[in-house]
Amino acid sequence: MVIVGVGTDLVAVARFHRLIDRSGRMFLERWFSPAEVAYCLSCCEPARHAAARFAAKEATLKSLRVCADGPLHWAEIEVTRDAHGLPSIQTHGSARRLAESIGVADLHLSLSHDGQYATATVIAVSAA
Repeated sequence: MVIVGVGTDLVAVARFHRLIDRSGRMFLERWFSPAEVAYCLSCCEPARHAAARFAAKEATLKSLRVCADGPLHWAEIEVTRDAHGLPSIQTHGSARRLAESIGVADLHLSLSHDGQYATATVIAVSAA
């Protein structure tokens, strides 16, 4: 296993409180997959979880060494949870093709959030 890239991002949770208060589900559906929207809305503090997921998407792009203004749709980078509840990254569509084109076999994710901030770190690794 070889590290291809590392990305990290820090997001203010208050920003997501404002965006969700102003635009609600419409905002969430623009940036997140249906499963991510459902998860965030099932939590007692949706903004905290949305902020962490957004940070994970940004960190993923950084780990893939891609400009955030690239051709990817944000929902193509999806934070999922495994059978033990641990977060992971799944890529779809052009995000998956991009990862594969640079030899990324797996993306490892760490999330954290408190009252004010959410952060994510992603390590992109190749199989070789």
